[in-house]
Amino acid sequence: MKRLALILGLLMIAPAAAAQEGGLTDAPAVRYQNLMRKGRHELTPAFGVTVGKSYVTNLMFQAGYQYHFLDWLSAGLEIGYAGVGFKTALTKNIEEEGRRTEDPNTYRVARSSLGLLALAKMSIVPLGGKLVLGGRYLGYADFHINLGVGLATINYKDWENPPGGMTVGVLVGGGVRYFPIKLMSINLSINDYMVPRKEVKSAPSKMTQNPVVMLGLSFFLPQVKRGF
Repeated sequence: MKRLALILGLLMIAPAAAAQEGGLTDAPAVRYQNLMRKGRHELTPAFGVTVGKSYVTNLMFQAGYQYHFLDWLSAGLEIGYAGVGFKTALTKNIEEEGRRTEDPNTYRVARSSLGLLALAKMSIVPLGGKLVLGGRYLGYADFHINLGVGLATINYKDWENPPGGMTVGVLVGGGVRYFPIKLMSINLSINDYMVPRKEVKSAPSKMTQNPVVMLGLSFFLPQVKRGF
């Protein structure tokens, strides 16, 4: 009888163990993951500055909205204004030389820069996860890629009879988001706003690159959800 009871017990335990092993095999790698983006609205004010431009450096003020359809895919709209500009050292040197050799009173470099931008935008998140240092949880971070297209205006400075100011704008860029809390992220990105224009009057019209380093603060609504 004892042998029979032992055999019956083993027969009952074996299916349960197999079922448990199968369940663990089919289980996701991460359980109850915080979905920091999926199903959430992102509102972002941002500030930036153009880099690497020869004739003028511009400040950009921006407001953006995105809806995150998935944890790795979102779409929305951003509106920016980059009409506040400063002459570079090259522009100042050219003007100084022009005053000495051509017109001592009124010589100016006829130049152009970005103005108003309104773009439809898509973001893809290929990488994201928790930040842990020394066993301490520091928050959540992701790397995202930005793509967009829309309309842009061009500002012309010291230019007689400038060409039309409305043109197409294309956005390619990327950046990182850091979530110190689930409601908010701090963003650092580098976006290239490409527009066709003449940077100075003497140059040919072409598709110009306008890299902008952006610092933003995003607010996410509603509350974060959890995955399986």
